[in-house]
Amino acid sequence: MDQPYIRIRGLTHHFGENEVLRELDLDIFRGETMAILGGSGGGKSVLLKQLAGLLRPTQGSIQVDGQEIANLDERALGPVRRKMGILFQGGALFDSLTVAENVAFPLRESGDAKEPEIDSRVIEALQMVRLSGQEDKLPSELSGGMRKRVALARAVVGRPTCVLYDEPQAGLDPINSDAIDHLIKDLQRTLGITSVVVTHEIRSVFHIADRVAFLANGKIEWLGTPQALADTDNHDLRRFVAGDSGEAWK
Repeated sequence: MDQPYIRIRGLTHHFGENEVLRELDLDIFRGETMAILGGSGGGKSVLLKQLAGLLRPTQGSIQVDGQEIANLDERALGPVRRKMGILFQGGALFDSLTVAENVAFPLRESGDAKEPEIDSRVIEALQMVRLSGQEDKLPSELSGGMRKRVALARAVVGRPTCVLYDEPQAGLDPINSDAIDHLIKDLQRTLGITSVVVTHEIRSVFHIADRVAFLANGKIEWLGTPQALADTDNHDLRRFVAGDSGEAWK
């Protein structure tokens, strides 16, 4: 892990007068799982969208696998995005498409694969997320945990080298959250995928992360291992991990 797979320097993003990210620096190494913590509205999802090229920064540098992407146009971003899978917070499945059609969607959109290969890769992706045999079901016929796994299969069907996860455990019960955690680790171990996981689930952080970044005030305020997180004497971070608002119930 000598050279970062993702290298961010001076990343700044404004929405009007609202400065969401402020000269943020972060290295994410190839094959690691980086968990990003922070309060609601603190810029975590904005950061993920920057990494995928869905938002262009106000200023700063983002390098993915050695390539600067901050100012690339849509056409030039295509090859970069094919290296990345994205698991959106709500799954973002198409209600009118079957499981197989949802998973196949990015392959058909890119036009890089013919139908026999698409069918093979859909089956492979569904096997990875333990949903073999569910190809013909609609999203409405699936549980919340199964829909998240379909979305994850769609994120990895293109065989990316990096997957970006936006609150992958959101809305799931503890058992399904644990299943998603295991899948994230399995993909890291078996495929060497680099994972960037935005989450509020502290329990999941200790299960899946190699390193943890705490985003506050538009910057990375703390960076370290899960063990260092457990042992930190940073007051604000300890309160965040403990879920302590500082207000006594009356």
